[in-house]
Amino acid sequence: MPKNTRLLLLVTLLSTSHIYSQSVDSTTSLVQVKAGISYTSNQSYAGRTDSARLPVIIPSVSLSAKGFYLKTSGYVNLSKNNSGFDGVSFEPGYEFSKGKWNGSIAYVKNFISDSSNLIIAPIKSSIEFYLENENKIIIPSVGAEYAFSDEGNDFIIYAGLAKLFTLTHQDKEPSLTLEPSFSVSGGTQNFYYSFVKNYADNGRNKQKRNVPIPQTAKKQSDQFAALDAEFELPVTLSEGKLEWKTTPAFVSAVNLVDGSVETSQSKSYLYISTELVYSF
Repeated sequence: MPKNTRLLLLVTLLSTSHIYSQSVDSTTSLVQVKAGISYTSNQSYAGRTDSARLPVIIPSVSLSAKGFYLKTSGYVNLSKNNSGFDGVSFEPGYEFSKGKWNGSIAYVKNFISDSSNLIIAPIKSSIEFYLENENKIIIPSVGAEYAFSDEGNDFIIYAGLAKLFTLTHQDKEPSLTLEPSFSVSGGTQNFYYSFVKNYADNGRNKQKRNVPIPQTAKKQSDQFAALDAEFELPVTLSEGKLEWKTTPAFVSAVNLVDGSVETSQSKSYLYISTELVYSF
C-alpha cells in the first residue's frame, strides 16, 4: 500500500473519532461512544497464524444507538520484518437482547495493505453472526462467519462454553471478573491458502519461500473440517467508564493446510491480548 494511502487511512480513523465525539455531545441520551486500544501478541484467525509471531496494536472507535453500531479499527503491525500501519476495518452491525439471549449480526469490510503479513490480510470482508444464552450456571454460545477472499470464500462456524465469576462485591467498583471459556471451530480455509500464497512472504524480509505450495493445498482449503480448539481466561477490571480486559489463551489448531508449506504453524501455541476501553 503506498505511503499516501496509509496516511489517508490513518487520518480517516482519527477523523472518525473526532466526529463521534462531536455527535455524543448533542445526543448523550441516545448515542454511546467508546474508544479503545488493544494489543495482541500473536494475531490469529480460526486457529491459523504465521510461523513467526504477529503482534498487533489495534486502536478503535465505536458509535452505537438503539442496538445499531459502527466500529472503526486500525491495525498497527509490530512484526519483526514488516512493521507499520497496515490498514483499517469498518464494521456496521446490530446487537440485540431478549430475556437471557444476547446476539449480534455484523458486516466487516477490511482495507488491509497488499504488503501486509497479518493473518486477516486476505479477508476482504465478512458477514458475522453471534448468539449466547446468559445464565448463572454456564454460558453457551454459537456463531458463524462467511468470509470473502481472493482465493475463495469461507464458511466458518464455532461453539463455546463460558462461566462468569465475579471476584468483587456486586454493584461495587472497581469490579473484577474472571470468565474462562472453551470453544471449537470448523469450516473451510481458503483465507489461509490465500495467506500462504500471497501474503506470508511479506514478513520474511523479502526472502521467497523455498518450499512450493503443494497442489493438494487448494483442494484441502476447500474442504469443510475441524479447525481449532481454544481455551481463554479473560480477566476484566472495570471502574466507572473505564474497562481493562486481559486474556491469555491457548490454541490447538488441526487440519492445517498441507504441513509441507513453510508457513504452517505449530499445532499448538499461546498468545495474550489486552484491551483498554473508555465509554464517553
